[in-house]
Amino acid sequence: MAPSVGLKITNFLVLFMSLVLTYQQVIPVLEGRITTVSISSTEDDLERQPSRTPVKTIHTPWGDIYDCFEFHKQPAFDNFILKNHKTETREEMVSTYLDEVSGLVEGCPKGMVPIRRTTREDLVRAKSLLSLSNAPGSQFRAGITYVAKEGETIYGAMGRYNVWNPSTKQDQFTSGEMAVQFNEENQTTVIKVGWTVNPQLYGDNLTRAFIYWTADGAQKTGCYNTHCPGFIQVHSKITPDLPFGTTSKVNETQITVNFEISMEQTTGAWWLVAEGNVSIGYWPKELVPALGSGAGYVYWGGRAQASDGVGPPMGSGERSLSVDGTSVNGYVEQPRYIDKNSNALQPETVEVDMDCVQMYTERYYQEDNYLLFGGPGGDIC
Repeated sequence: MAPSVGLKITNFLVLFMSLVLTYQQVIPVLEGRITTVSISSTEDDLERQPSRTPVKTIHTPWGDIYDCFEFHKQPAFDNFILKNHKTETREEMVSTYLDEVSGLVEGCPKGMVPIRRTTREDLVRAKSLLSLSNAPGSQFRAGITYVAKEGETIYGAMGRYNVWNPSTKQDQFTSGEMAVQFNEENQTTVIKVGWTVNPQLYGDNLTRAFIYWTADGAQKTGCYNTHCPGFIQVHSKITPDLPFGTTSKVNETQITVNFEISMEQTTGAWWLVAEGNVSIGYWPKELVPALGSGAGYVYWGGRAQASDGVGPPMGSGERSLSVDGTSVNGYVEQPRYIDKNSNALQPETVEVDMDCVQMYTERYYQEDNYLLFGGPGGDIC
């Protein structure tokens, strides 16, 4: 049995899987349609010019720029498959926790949404990330997967993660993530959410939230955050790529966030939710049609991207996974999946995902529904 964590947990609301093996960028062209351009294209092709003028621009203390667009004019609707999409809305919840963590205190005016400005540098770094991720044996997992039973469908997943800031080199990444997935005819549709330290994606070593989607195993579709038209932002302040201003420390207060991805069964849209009641935005059914009737798998745990055969730390970077009134590594409290009746259920059985036991490890306590993961990394595998 896993002993309970005796620390006072500070639950900061912050939103935002691991990063997949390929990445492609969708850019707008004439008449509002889109074309899929490989991230290996020239730098000139990677430059995405704004197709609209923002109503307001927010300059953040950490250097990012967010543009405020009217909801129906956000870049997501540049995707031609959403031309006839009937938009969805939910009541916007406000939280002071995010203000404390991110510093993004002003947000956008009512009826508008913030979109992080994508630069040439962002896309060039993503191109580099692609080449690294394609290297055989370069990514390592430490976590668990729940596979839907015969006749069962998964309509979402959730879990409370503690957030860390492991030391990561320029061409590595490390993350804690959750993913819902559907496989059909050797083609993978997946939606991911979590926290990551990824210099190739963000250009810094901050711990940030992230989301990812692809409808075809990243052959022609998919991207991180709002790098391409698809994910529809609905919240006027909280976005899926904000940094954490503070992170967990070994044997000290743990900074945690509850991630949720859940399907609206009447529409087939998949919603990104924080802390159980704050809806950030959603992936329309048209974007991920294979998930329109639910998912078949859920993954919880960590993922790390190695470079030159050297893997970065995962979780706290400690080798120990023990918990004795304090936390020394990454964890997921109450990993659960959502059934057709909207019940959040503990997995009855799970499959262990371990790619390099010499560098990383996991431990799942079935009785308490508590997952530990982490490790120092290195060059052993």
